[in-house]
Amino acid sequence: SSRFDTERFALYGELSRALGERWRLSFGARVEQHSSEYQDIRGVSYEPDDDLLGGRILLERNQDDGSLLYGSITQGYKSGGFNIDGTLAPDLREFDPETLWNFELGYKAKWFNERFKIRTALFRMQRDDIQISTSTERPIAGMAAVEFIAYTGNAAEGFNQGIEAEAELEATDSLTFFANLGILDTEYEGYTDNSGRDLDGREQAHAPSYQYFAGATFRLTQTLTAQIEIEGKDAYFFSDSHGSKSDAYKLVNTSLTYTGNRWLARIWARNITDE
Repeated sequence: SSRFDTERFALYGELSRALGERWRLSFGARVEQHSSEYQDIRGVSYEPDDDLLGGRILLERNQDDGSLLYGSITQGYKSGGFNIDGTLAPDLREFDPETLWNFELGYKAKWFNERFKIRTALFRMQRDDIQISTSTERPIAGMAAVEFIAYTGNAAEGFNQGIEAEAELEATDSLTFFANLGILDTEYEGYTDNSGRDLDGREQAHAPSYQYFAGATFRLTQTLTAQIEIEGKDAYFFSDSHGSKSDAYKLVNTSLTYTGNRWLARIWARNITDE
């Protein structure tokens, strides 16, 4: 038997001002007081209380060709919390809030009578007290065995940086191409896990160095549309608590869609090359 309560009180505001005909400056901020309380019949109890601050400064410029340039500085956060597994050691029960600074430059444009659209962003995130999903092994008292326990903890620091790009080309009235690409570089800084392993400089979990998604849509008739797409992802660590990694892969998917006046039907196949 247990009880868990959470309360959030927050205030948010945003101001935006034009700086001439082309420039616009925006500023937003959010302050939050987050508190929670947990107790159970075994005498385990927690009452973390966090005062949190987030915000953003955004500068935009409209170009002569209708495109948009922007730069932003953003601070984000995740509130702290606790793990309620009764077999965890006291030092692993609670975890702290995570804070993040994100610096981003971006470009958005539509060309050729809006038949070609592109969106790109270059970013750098500096993370402090990173909240991670990890695990530990604890000896079971009186038995020659250990218990595997998953929990949320904090790494020291780290960064995520990379490039994201999206493009769409309406080649004809019946044929459209699309493509998305993400390049990502991540790293832990000054992080030693609870088993004593030094993970300084290692990639973060579930952070492949590249991802892509591309394909084409064919309008065969006014009611019938076919689509083929390919998606791929680089290898990545499954967890911060061990060194197992996935394999890099690419998948091919396809679909055929019929659109009626009042209904839609789709037949689709995923991973048709059986990767």
